Amino acid sequence: MDNKAQECVRIGRYQSCLENGQLKLYYHQVGDPNGFYGTMDAEEMLGLLNLLSRHKEDIYQAVNAKENSRYAIGH
Repeated sequence: MDNKAQECVRIGRYQSCLENGQLKLYYHQVGDPNGFYGTMDAEEMLGLLNLLSRHKEDIYQAVNAKENSRYAIGH
């Protein structure tokens, strides 16, 4: 497998990899032996992307609200 076929990145608490058109997610909490591992094929991933795209503004608002609350607490 070449380097272009796989890309991994840590997103928050999730280790996420895109490998040969498949999304792989792994979540493991420190001190907890159990974790979550899931995959989505290309069709499922497209459905998720469509859902996220339709709710993009709600997502941005939630991120901004979280950042604003952190800022308010820090000052």
